[in-house]
Amino acid sequence: MADVDRKTINRIENGMYSPHLDKVFQIADALAIPTRDLFKTSNTSIHR
Repeated sequence: MADVDRKTINRIENGMYSPHLDKVFQIADALAIPTRDLFKTSNTSIHR
């Protein structure tokens, strides 16, 4: 688990917060997705 609350996830998704790289790896691992998928722009599709 990434140990990130919903408020923080919302802030990340809305560009209001940039997590440290180690947290990015933890989030990707918790979602079972490649880390690179967390860096795609909003006009590209993200595969889950």
